[in-house]
Amino acid sequence: MNPVRSITLVIISMLFAFPPAMASESLLKHVQFTSQAMSALYMKGLSEGSDKYQQDLDQYKQKALTFLEKYQSEGGEQSDELMRQWQGFSHVLKLNYSKDFGWEIDMSIRRNFRAYLSDIYQLVEKNKANYTSQREQLLLANAQMEAISARFFDISSTYNGTFSLFTSDLEKLNPAIINEELKNTLDSLAQTSTDKATKKRIQSAKFKWEFVEESVVNYSDQSAYFVVYATKNRVNRVLGKSLASVN
Repeated sequence: MNPVRSITLVIISMLFAFPPAMASESLLKHVQFTSQAMSALYMKGLSEGSDKYQQDLDQYKQKALTFLEKYQSEGGEQSDELMRQWQGFSHVLKLNYSKDFGWEIDMSIRRNFRAYLSDIYQLVEKNKANYTSQREQLLLANAQMEAISARFFDISSTYNGTFSLFTSDLEKLNPAIINEELKNTLDSLAQTSTDKATKKRIQSAKFKWEFVEESVVNYSDQSAYFVVYATKNRVNRVLGKSLASVN
């Protein structure tokens, strides 16, 4: 066989054997909405059963599923396994009320939901270097913010606090590390933006986030959950407006 042809065939076979890493916007959106669903779920309990948060939960769960289905249709990494996990617990994500203990969720369901968020965020972490465009960076920032906010609400709503965290959960989704990455992402976006309005919005998003970051990252003021929920939603809207301007 011709040596050049042989080398060419080897190169082609290697490309098929080791496909290039692909950054998926669907994964980022799935992480965002899964995180928002988690925050809404536990806010229902922290608010003594407010229907507002049940409505948020229902909305975010549906959107999370929509983007998981899209991620699966793209052949995303671990998508089949993620769908299996999601289908295993998503239909039982609810709080039960008792006079003695208030609003609670089965601990096995809480652990499964927590582990799932850790797993999907780890996929984002694995591929974050591939999110290079302004649009992707905005989506990444939103996913980062919502993920660490969800962890805050998860811990704030359990009696055991941080003692309920497995080491694997902290290794995969570490709020302190992700928070610094989030702020660096926002700084970079503001510095590189050529549109003054977009730059101003991104700077505003970071300023708003810094108002609650201590509570979120260090669980230093668990009674601040109403403020955290409202603030993260405001930051989400600001980043959404910035995202719309670059579409």
